[in-house]
Amino acid sequence: MYELNCSKNGYPASCFNLGRLKLAGKGAEHDDLEAFKLFEKSCSGGHAAACHHVGFMRTQGIGCEKDFPKALAAFKEGCERDDANSCNRVATMYLRPGPNSPIKRDIQQAKTYLEKACDANFAPACHNLAVMYKKGDESIPKDQAKYEEYRAKTEQLIKQAGGMSSIKSA
Repeated sequence: MYELNCSKNGYPASCFNLGRLKLAGKGAEHDDLEAFKLFEKSCSGGHAAACHHVGFMRTQGIGCEKDFPKALAAFKEGCERDDANSCNRVATMYLRPGPNSPIKRDIQQAKTYLEKACDANFAPACHNLAVMYKKGDESIPKDQAKYEEYRAKTEQLIKQAGGMSSIKSA
């Protein structure tokens, strides 16, 4: 069903779901290259989560060559379509670009994307903002009030989700 709806109708959600099946090798033959192509097609059709998958696969070289600038562009596209995880990934790429990354550290860009993700109730972004304001970072001065605000929001989101093992209190 996904294959027909993707290939014949170009329906982005079907292309995305088929890509996930091919990536996992469940319900379809495992094929990273085909999964990547399906995610690209879905992202081009406006599917935000597919853009996130394209970005992630580009950072890892899964089904494609590693390409950090193209990964960043895909994450930004997902973020523009309100995918909070993509916004968080953009922020992370600016916050901690890595030793071989052509992306330059940009704390203001990181903060902007973290705020967008946190505004969408993405707990890891709220946590990172809390840490940023607790410790200060380059052009971001320490700010106890903002630290408390983002820490409280992180804790509230974790409580609502019933826990979040990857998040610890700042």
